[in-house]
Amino acid sequence: MTFGVPGTADTAYRARRAPGRCRRRLRAAAGTVLLLAAVTACGGGDDADGRDPGPGDSPPASTADGAPGSSAPATGGHQAAGGGTRRCAASGLTMSLDPAESPAGSRSFDLVLKNTTDSACLLEGYPRVSLTDEDGAAIGSPAAHTGGAGRTVTVQPYTRAHAKLRTRSEEAADGSCWAKPRSVEVRPPGSDRALTAEVDGLRVCGGLFTVTALEW
Repeated sequence: MTFGVPGTADTAYRARRAPGRCRRRLRAAAGTVLLLAAVTACGGGDDADGRDPGPGDSPPASTADGAPGSSAPATGGHQAAGGGTRRCAASGLTMSLDPAESPAGSRSFDLVLKNTTDSACLLEGYPRVSLTDEDGAAIGSPAAHTGGAGRTVTVQPYTRAHAKLRTRSEEAADGSCWAKPRSVEVRPPGSDRALTAEVDGLRVCGGLFTVTALEW
């Protein structure tokens, strides 16, 4: 018969069982570590799923068209062609009409539009030229276009663009003339506003009343 120390067998049993429990605890701990690692990895995609950025995060800057990039503000305003040069407005022009050299049997006049502003402006095409009587009523029809269509004229400050008016002389037309006008009305190309000046010596005869495109 063998006598053992009381509690020795139970102690030895617990000692033999201890390694198994440790292994289970280690496996459980390893599983917890793997689970935490998986949660951490999944958490990295919250921003892409629509979560608001956390403290210290900032969304990418946007351009004026909404694309990521520069944060510079958008600018507006419209500029005309020709490096920002705009069409001449009637309010910035003055008009004059002066006799010019004429072929035999005709009368010609130099129609002048002067830029009175401090900025260059553009004129292109034909002015609309009409004659009026003392009451402001129209005489005949506006001048017909003649010659080439011309080109865009850049009128620098305080310089002039020119067009040529032409009609027949009273002698060549045998007196077949319109009534004598008091004023001439000129609308610059693209403008509805008329520039008006009193006129002396211009009388349309022979059914001929023409204007050329504006040029230097």
